[in-house]
Amino acid sequence: MALMVELAGMMKTQISTIGSKGFTLIELLIVLLIIGVITSVATLSINAARPSQAQLLFNQLKNQVISSSKNSQLRNIKLRLVIADNQSKVERFNPQTQQWEASNISPLKWKDIEVTSKESKILILPNGYITPSVISLDKNNADYQFNPSLL
Repeated sequence: MALMVELAGMMKTQISTIGSKGFTLIELLIVLLIIGVITSVATLSINAARPSQAQLLFNQLKNQVISSSKNSQLRNIKLRLVIADNQSKVERFNPQTQQWEASNISPLKWKDIEVTSKESKILILPNGYITPSVISLDKNNADYQFNPSLL
């Protein structure tokens, strides 16, 4: 029996004083590689989901028309949307002076985006009427269009 204990003790593999409590360099490099690939895929998908400048302006113009229409109906005033010189501004009609004046709706300004409209001045009346027109935005072959009278 003593012989068996001695043989069993000789068959044990030697363990270093440090032991195998850590990761190897290869394992750490593989983990870093996987993290890098996941990060790059996530970054690309986030950038692809971000709207373009033309799309942002498109939504802002639509909101400006909707806001103007509600403002016109609420205050019972005539408004018009003027698109010229890389900006769109809302003017209100003063019945006393029979003149168009600046309204309290902030104008939108842009650059590097081509905005065209069949009508350069779109009338917005308190009864809900909006001059039929098509507003087109174009930047780098990204084309957006909407008809303010259909909003």
